[in-house]
Amino acid sequence: MTDSKPLKPTIPSVSSGLAKTTSNTTLDTNRQGVGIKLPGLHARLRNPKNELGVVDATKCTNRLALMLDVSGSMDGQKIASLRDAVTGFISACDFTDTSIAMEPFGDDYPSSNRVVQTTLAPMLMTTAMMLQAEGCTPMARAMDYVLNTYSITRGVLVSDGEPDSVSACYDSAAQYREAGIMIDCVHIGDSSSGEACLRRIAEITGGQYIKFTDVSSFSKSFKYLTPKFYAMLTSGSVTASDIGAKELK
Repeated sequence: MTDSKPLKPTIPSVSSGLAKTTSNTTLDTNRQGVGIKLPGLHARLRNPKNELGVVDATKCTNRLALMLDVSGSMDGQKIASLRDAVTGFISACDFTDTSIAMEPFGDDYPSSNRVVQTTLAPMLMTTAMMLQAEGCTPMARAMDYVLNTYSITRGVLVSDGEPDSVSACYDSAAQYREAGIMIDCVHIGDSSSGEACLRRIAEITGGQYIKFTDVSSFSKSFKYLTPKFYAMLTSGSVTASDIGAKELK
């Protein structure tokens, strides 16, 4: 008869209490109610926030692009009013469902104050306050860049004069129309230069056209183009005189 080998002591295994499943979820077997799912890949995809808690700008319901004329003719009171208007616009947005790209166009294009699609209001605010006016008006280039770079739901275009190329702006507007994206156009100042172009861009794309001769009214009422107030414009519940504009259509 052979001697039997001594049995090795059994070392109890240490369990984390987490069991893997075939899906992208984890089961916590130590919690009351076995089978509770913790967030996995699919849950993260449904959640618009990233791991830092910042809302994903590409998944917002409202994805806007502000195309802002910062050419030389905007110097003085106009550029100051533009800064106030944009900061007021940002303040009126809900960044849990809205993201904004900012595309200034002037002499030094692309502008150092370009802001890619974001939900970070402080960054937008800070950049808006740094806008400076200088040079020419490459409006069509800004329009094309926005359309080809971002997945936006609506564009907002602000200018006080004629663009470098009116025909190029109309060609770009036609591409926006094909993409189903409206551009709301705002003309500011006493001059009529550029009015016809902005009015036509709005018509082509199906957007709103607003003319402000009083730039202080512009800075106060620009917020009506935010998602919070936009229905008031499109429904006719506010008039041009209500917002201090010369024309609203």
